[in-house]
Amino acid sequence: MAATGSIRLPTGQRMPTVGLGTFLSNAEAMKAAIDIGYRHIDTAQFYQNEDQLGEVLEQQIKDSKITREEMFITTKLIFMAMAPEDVRRETEKSLKRLRTSYIDLYLIHFPVSFSNEDLKQGYNMPTYSDGTIKTTFIDPLNTWREMEKLVDEGLVKAIGVSNFNKEQLERFCTEARIKPANHQIEVHAWLPQYDLVEFCQAKGIAVTAYAPIGSPGKPEEANVGPIVESLLDEPLLKEIADKHGKTPSQILLRNLVQRDLIVVPKSVTPSRMKQNLEIFDFELTDEEMEMIKGMNRELRLFNFNFIGKHNMSHPYFPWPEQKD
Repeated sequence: MAATGSIRLPTGQRMPTVGLGTFLSNAEAMKAAIDIGYRHIDTAQFYQNEDQLGEVLEQQIKDSKITREEMFITTKLIFMAMAPEDVRRETEKSLKRLRTSYIDLYLIHFPVSFSNEDLKQGYNMPTYSDGTIKTTFIDPLNTWREMEKLVDEGLVKAIGVSNFNKEQLERFCTEARIKPANHQIEVHAWLPQYDLVEFCQAKGIAVTAYAPIGSPGKPEEANVGPIVESLLDEPLLKEIADKHGKTPSQILLRNLVQRDLIVVPKSVTPSRMKQNLEIFDFELTDEEMEMIKGMNRELRLFNFNFIGKHNMSHPYFPWPEQKD
């Protein structure tokens, strides 16, 4: 089945299939992306660049390059703001930074909550003397109930989650008043997550893949997971890319959109941003899809190791297999 340029959320919104990921990104890249034709930008409070995106959006709208209605903006509630009493205040801060009256899609960034003791001073991670994170035991479903109120008030169009496991997501589907519209997770050829993706899609939950080309530019100092060789150097990808006259990154993205996923590759290079949009003029064969399926390593490149090993036994940590 040929992929399309947008996916309909349960809310009725059309979410562009390709968006710009902005982890460690900047205003120049965001402006370039909009100029190239991106209408979906993915950010987060944790990235600390919502204000830059807001300035770019405001200027582009002022210059009649775009309208707000044309743009699809995703942002995420930071780990330290999951206490129910913090949710609305931090959401209003995001709205102010983004210079918008509403957020198209608002996600819980991670199911584990961090201490909010330093929240008023900014978004510095609360740590112990050994550098590991101070976590708390807030039920993310209680956080979610506050986010449902934001939908009721029109401050947020749709709500979803990120980095949850199947059991956590199933609980939300069963107990929440508003079901998640989107689940953003790490998905690429080395971590295809077939079971979780199929579960979400069966429940009507759209899936967004972050790190869809393996995050080749991820700096070691970011401390979010292992630094390994580049997925883009896989010989099999180069073979398929040559056959189609495309790049390995375009093959990886096309593979995911043919699985009906939304992708948010990060780039700060305009030529690569443009390439990442040029994935709708060809189709991978069933055989090629199976070949890419065989590349699975179950390798999680964003394992949140910065929170410290002892926090991997936290009751809401989504990947308990990492604690050993």
